[in-house]
Amino acid sequence: MDRDVYVHLELRGSSNETNAFVEGFRIASRVDRVFYAARENVHLDGFLDSLISRAHRCTHVLLPASMEKPLMEAFEVSQLIDVQAAPSRVIDHAELTFEFRCFAREDGVAIRAVVETEIPEGVDLESYTVKETVNEDAKGPEMYSPVHEYILNGEGRFVGPIVGIIELGRRLDDQEFVHREKIKLVHAG
Repeated sequence: MDRDVYVHLELRGSSNETNAFVEGFRIASRVDRVFYAARENVHLDGFLDSLISRAHRCTHVLLPASMEKPLMEAFEVSQLIDVQAAPSRVIDHAELTFEFRCFAREDGVAIRAVVETEIPEGVDLESYTVKETVNEDAKGPEMYSPVHEYILNGEGRFVGPIVGIIELGRRLDDQEFVHREKIKLVHAG
């Protein structure tokens, strides 16, 4: 099965207006998946890009390559908003690094289920290490205990198509004891 080709598009102009325009265009085009870098916690290259995005004057959008040309034509025709687009970049793949640490077996089971099962098609789990420690001598109330009966530590990195990585990022965000880094885009060429 061929994976969808996505592009990273930087749009300079009012973020609120640009987001509304892109969403309206997406809905009218019946495109399911358009992602916004700020919403999906995607790492942006360069300090200046980060500052401009924070000032709400730039929107980084990840969208199917087939949608790019019609969207740019719609921006040109529209008299509603002023948007300038930087040259788009094709996304080869994305990476998501994470680590976790928990002290309850139930939390460990939930974390491992999210990390180890139902991985989206095309996504690989790399450099994954997990260490589970059970100390039977530490049983009892753990509120302020310096020694825990159960400890689960782990880390790894997901690598694959942007759609799958974003799905996994959202799933990791739902886990209390998982710390994930920002999604890193690897551009083609």
